[in-house]
Amino acid sequence: MEHDDKSIKTIQKKILENISESQKLWPKEQINLNEVFNGKTNILLASNELHEFDNEEIKEVLQIVPQYFWKFIKLPLLFRYNKDSEGRSWYNVLGDLWQRRFVEILLTGQYSLDGIEELDVEMFLKILKKYKSLIFVSIA
Repeated sequence: MEHDDKSIKTIQKKILENISESQKLWPKEQINLNEVFNGKTNILLASNELHEFDNEEIKEVLQIVPQYFWKFIKLPLLFRYNKDSEGRSWYNVLGDLWQRRFVEILLTGQYSLDGIEELDVEMFLKILKKYKSLIFVSIA
């Protein structure tokens, strides 16, 4: 029994270390598209390192998103991965209405009043494939 307790504590410690390491890779800031247009193409991570956005991805985003949205929409896009007990997986857009509209514009070229709050795996992979440097995903 004592050996099992020790094994459990070791596993718990390792999980906490992994969570701590992944949190260092999470953005410390987001910047709006006006800032991006004006030349800021990187953000600070929790580790105090810089993450650089891909220039081609930025150009494409600035072409598709209406300019009057630029001061409201932020980079990077933040998502949370979810999986239920039945094995269904999906991603939630983290952020406000403007971020949900941003995701909808990137996926469909259009936006609605509410935007898109939840993406199935196929939709998420579609957006990730085109905008790798602009996306961060959390599992918590």
